Amino acid sequence: MKFFRELYRNNSGQLLIEMLVAMALSAILIPALMTGLFSSKQGPAQQNQRVQAVALLKEAEEVVRSVREKDWSSFAVNGTFHPVVLGNAWIFSPSDETINGFGRSIVISDVFRDANGVVVTSGGTLDPSTKQIVASVTWELPYNSSVTSTLYVTRFLKNAANIQTTVADFNAGTHNSTIVTNTNGGE
Repeated sequence: MKFFRELYRNNSGQLLIEMLVAMALSAILIPALMTGLFSSKQGPAQQNQRVQAVALLKEAEEVVRSVREKDWSSFAVNGTFHPVVLGNAWIFSPSDETINGFGRSIVISDVFRDANGVVVTSGGTLDPSTKQIVASVTWELPYNSSVTSTLYVTRFLKNAANIQTTVADFNAGTHNSTIVTNTNGGE
């Protein structure tokens, strides 16, 4: 008994320090462990949402290509759209859409190029044969998230810009102090 009293007297503050160290470690480790546990439970749900969102995004990209191939003049209108099936073809409808908790939008805008033909964000010359497409899908559960894709789309084969090479092409329309000269067939 004398041995225990002697031991207790020499270590009287050690128990208090051990308790403070244990509480400090618990305060650091328990929140980290709980966050990890919570994240691991929410991970599969978030991954499932992401897979569905990527599928909607890929569909939007394919719709862009389909509408572009059909008619450049109706495709090349700036604005925010969403895809709609009309008959057996895709078209763009104004505004964004909501599908099963996902928001989807396709934003079409002009492209400008510098003197070297490189796409620039400001200044430059308007390229009437190229459009920038930003397709995005957003969702809120279990976390606010989004996936986005940026495409640069140009005119398709049968949607080429008007090429005027003959006298008849140049004589169409209204003239103001213009003379059409036929040299080598008008080329």
